[in-house]
Amino acid sequence: MVSIASRTLDRRLVDPWVELVRIAGIWADERAIALRDAVVLVPFAQHLPLARSAWARLGRWMPRIETTQSLARTLGPPEPHGRVSIRFETALDRLTARRLLLGQEWASTWSRRDPRAFEQAVGALVALAQGFARSAATVAPAERSDHWARARGLLGGASGPGSLERALGRIALEWTAATGTPNTDRLFALRPSAWIGVQTGGPDALVQRVLEQASLTLPCLLFNSDADAEAPFANWPASIEVACAEHFEDEAERTAACLLEVLEQGGRPVALIAQDRLLVRRVRALLARHSVAVQDETGWKLSTTRAGAAVAALLRAARSDASSDDWLDWLKGCTGDWPVLGSISASPRCAVRVPASSGSCDQ
Repeated sequence: MVSIASRTLDRRLVDPWVELVRIAGIWADERAIALRDAVVLVPFAQHLPLARSAWARLGRWMPRIETTQSLARTLGPPEPHGRVSIRFETALDRLTARRLLLGQEWASTWSRRDPRAFEQAVGALVALAQGFARSAATVAPAERSDHWARARGLLGGASGPGSLERALGRIALEWTAATGTPNTDRLFALRPSAWIGVQTGGPDALVQRVLEQASLTLPCLLFNSDADAEAPFANWPASIEVACAEHFEDEAERTAACLLEVLEQGGRPVALIAQDRLLVRRVRALLARHSVAVQDETGWKLSTTRAGAAVAALLRAARSDASSDDWLDWLKGCTGDWPVLGSISASPRCAVRVPASSGSCDQ
């Protein structure tokens, strides 16, 4: 039995992909692994160009770098959808869920007695079935029948508290079991020279299961770039400070005060994450009182200021394919004075003729 080798990446690195490639190359050389036949699984599609660029700079054979989903798609066409297959498209899955529920006598009666609660049950059934399907995809094909058997045992019993939820759970379970095999089952049959997995943002159950199955006969390496759950900021290169605010205005004032303190100490530039746009607008206004220059990267000026909105409306109205609604939106926003021209609503040079077919306007 070959165990899974594990390596922890230093989170302080500016470009962890360079270190990952270096360690993977050494690991492969020590075991005489042909990297051109190896497979590297990254967690997200956004990581693909970063990983491939780092491997290309190494100047040697590049392994196959994929996500679990992209790799599964390249191994063969997807299985045709059946009449009751889960498609992971909420609108289509809701139609299937409704049809399955109305096929039950008790559910059909329930839909007539309480339509709103029935619609909520349809949504819950879709969410539950999709969750079952994602969980089943992480189970090896040879073990899936036992997986369904254990699930049916856990959902057994039709009386007592929670009987309605268990009934919905059993329908979702049988719906998932009848969907067919996931496309990612092909990963369990693939036999590269080695598997190399990258973990970030938490463990990926499918990657872990694939590596566990393959480690019986193939060399496997797993990179972990996650922080320690017990001490997430232990090796963080910067100090972390947390401030508590009593209300919205207090939070904005504390944020602005912290930024001004850092700037006075010569720390610049300072990045402010616009997670709460309303809060950032208030902080920006407070900083403007102290003549602090702000380089905005979020489109705040155009999307949230009155002048920016007026310019955007004017540009839409000036397009050759602009509709009468675009013209009216611009006219309704002309409530202030423009530089040089003065008030647009009073200027005959800026009049816009609206076709009669577009409707009437009170003002």
